[in-house]
Amino acid sequence: HLWCPFEDGTSLALWNDRDRSAAAIRAIGASDADAKGYLAYEDLFATIRSRLRSPARDTWVEDSPSRDELEALLGHDPTLIDVVFEASIADVVEGLIADERVRTALTGQGCIGTWAGPRDPGTAGVHLMHSMGSLEGIGGGWGYVEGGMGRVAFALADAAREAGAALATGVPVAAILPGVGVQLEGGELVHADVVVSNADPKRTLGLLGEAIPDDYRARLEGWSVESPVVKVNCGLSRLPTFSAAAEDDAPHRGMVTISQGTDVAQASFLAATRGEPAPDWCELYFHTAYDASIAPAGKHAMSVFAQYVPYTLAEGTWGERREEIGDRVLATVARFAPDVVDVIEEREVLGPPDIEARIGLTGGHIFQGDCRPEQMWDRRLSARTPVDGVYLCGAATHPGGSVIAANGRNAAMAVLADAAAGS
Repeated sequence: HLWCPFEDGTSLALWNDRDRSAAAIRAIGASDADAKGYLAYEDLFATIRSRLRSPARDTWVEDSPSRDELEALLGHDPTLIDVVFEASIADVVEGLIADERVRTALTGQGCIGTWAGPRDPGTAGVHLMHSMGSLEGIGGGWGYVEGGMGRVAFALADAAREAGAALATGVPVAAILPGVGVQLEGGELVHADVVVSNADPKRTLGLLGEAIPDDYRARLEGWSVESPVVKVNCGLSRLPTFSAAAEDDAPHRGMVTISQGTDVAQASFLAATRGEPAPDWCELYFHTAYDASIAPAGKHAMSVFAQYVPYTLAEGTWGERREEIGDRVLATVARFAPDVVDVIEEREVLGPPDIEARIGLTGGHIFQGDCRPEQMWDRRLSARTPVDGVYLCGAATHPGGSVIAANGRNAAMAVLADAAAGS
């Protein structure tokens, strides 16, 4: 599920198979202790997942439990509690694994979409969020959607229509009017007793205007939405060649991690806090390695998810520097795939302001807000708001970001429960 090339010309493939991953670690010359340390790392997050997402008490469902309840579910184990609430991903990985290459492959997983470096507190909890789900019985698994990610939206739309919903797209909402419905930018009113907002909390705040209590307003105004991500989407004439790939490797069928190590990633984050783009850590996805339908015949697609960049540049603007920063992202990839620029036929560079403008996500944050512990669990937003008849269903709500559907499910159940109770 992950392939990572290294500066010394070696590479590591990690699989959804414990024994195969351990063997791959030994095969690059890492010690048996490192292989066992990797298995302990996987077991650590699997243990937390099993305790917090058991059939008897699935903490992703409905409102978040309190910290006290979470600690009880974790058996008051200090190591597990530390991972959930305090530890950096670097501390967790380095406490179990000595080989720098294996560390390099793993530490970025605690920083995905996060305004923090791998040595910053709480980043182990970010990896935990991504490890808490499952796909086809694989804990922490993820996958591609046949036909592209947009097919999820189409499937939801079809299900909604079958249930009697009327859908309207391209119709901007100007205001949420509690107890009345929503007012469109054209002035029309859509009457509804209940409004469920998938907009991020800051956008929802703006739509509610004065209808929101002061303490909730302050909470939403203080919600952290700083994004470190620049996306580079590419149409390819063919798949690029990775120098470190062995003849029987298939790196394009995994999530490719491009990293020069934990300390470089930390320094890159610090540069971004100074307003300097430093996209030195990347994840690459080659959807067409599994699904040829999303590209013309014989062509391929590559999506690069790169960190770290700031929303506001210390020098210049994104409009002025967008392509330069895109070049820097591809130069990072080219350290390990020298022909990557040669195979690109089309590209699109999206910095945080571009994602904000195109998708409507404040700050360009794909998770509608930071996912470190200070904005997770009972500190994440609830589907219920203090405004009667107004609910949230986006990634800013418990249990957090990613394409997991739990946020919408929790909002729907809250609406139904409140309607049944007559509230």
